[in-house]
Amino acid sequence: MLIEFYGQNYGCFRDEFRLSMLAADIDPGSDRGIVEVAVKGDDDPLRLLRAVAIYGPNASGKSTLLRAARELGILITETASLESDSPLEPYRPFGLNTQQAPVRLGACAVIDGGVYDYEVQFLGSHFTSERLMILHIDGEPTVLLDRQAQSVTGQWTGDPQFALIAADFRPNALLLSLADRLAPALAKNIAVSFRRLLGPSEYPFTGIGLDRNDNAARRVYSDSAFADWLISRLKSADIGVDSLRSEESEDREASWIAARFLWLDNADMLGKGKAYRLKLTHGITDRSFTVPYQLESRGTKRLVELSPLLYDLVHAAPPIVAFVDELHESLHPKLLEEIIRDFNCGTHMKAACGQLIFATHETSLLDAEAKNAVLRRDQIYLTEKDASGAARLYSVAEFRERNNLNIRRRYLQGRYGALPSLGDFSD
Repeated sequence: MLIEFYGQNYGCFRDEFRLSMLAADIDPGSDRGIVEVAVKGDDDPLRLLRAVAIYGPNASGKSTLLRAARELGILITETASLESDSPLEPYRPFGLNTQQAPVRLGACAVIDGGVYDYEVQFLGSHFTSERLMILHIDGEPTVLLDRQAQSVTGQWTGDPQFALIAADFRPNALLLSLADRLAPALAKNIAVSFRRLLGPSEYPFTGIGLDRNDNAARRVYSDSAFADWLISRLKSADIGVDSLRSEESEDREASWIAARFLWLDNADMLGKGKAYRLKLTHGITDRSFTVPYQLESRGTKRLVELSPLLYDLVHAAPPIVAFVDELHESLHPKLLEEIIRDFNCGTHMKAACGQLIFATHETSLLDAEAKNAVLRRDQIYLTEKDASGAARLYSVAEFRERNNLNIRRRYLQGRYGALPSLGDFSD
């Protein structure tokens, strides 16, 4: 599970930012929004947040933060196979810097009971540093690898396979990525786990070149438990859907596009050229009818599109972390509230299998006394820019307030900042 994501000099973030999933001691005796994770060497489990919502004005850094996490995961996945002269596409430094400086991205997570901290710094053509450590409850961390330019130290250098990798490697390749491919016994599943905790690619939220229900349609076709769960949620959402089914067809082009878009190296999918189409049946008093999927409402499509992710947040093992931009898009506020409440408050803390980090403008999630709201105060982060154009990230929990105050009212009153400063819209 993710403990923290951090970075510096990325996009609109000039200075260091940190998004912590550690639960603050602000709601004693409550398990709302908490998932407990066992850590080796510690008798007490780590209490982490299940969800975090990010609010702020347009162009204040919300999407940038989500993109940064996903791109760190992409670097871990892809750099082992880059050509030697390939640029590092995620290099997007703070645009108002006058001098070129490295982008810094890092994450801390619980993986197989150990607490790992991984950080990279890079320019447009090469990595300047890379460090992987195991953190301990008592004592100094164990440095597994510490790379400065092309010089490598750390515990892993004592392994013969890793020593060969460290002796000669491309400047635009991550050692963690190379170790995952060439020394898997040493790297174990660290690289894979970080990738799953930094926005897995199998949950697409854009419809480039394919039907946006493709992911859900394939799951409905092959997984009856998911199909039952989805129809139950669609009925509860009051959108008039009574039943659903998924049809398989021969469509090489569609399945090839889907596989490439989802980054799937799936020989079955590519070889057989299968495509899947979802059919939703609506019912009225005395009859039922099927609407072509492209004519379904945007809200229905959005709910279907989100369904594999929402299902896996509770049922997937090992756990995932999902970073979702504009989660509220096309969803009624009450429906969004119930979706978040069910995941954040309704699932037992030992049953939750994932974490959800999302950007939204929907303030109804905050509309209650802090002790009763869908989200805890430490689950609410804000972004805003200063006069120099640099964004900052901070939590509502930093404002030490009573637990009976209405968060939404205080936010819209400007007590926490992160509101647009609007001018005169009149002619």
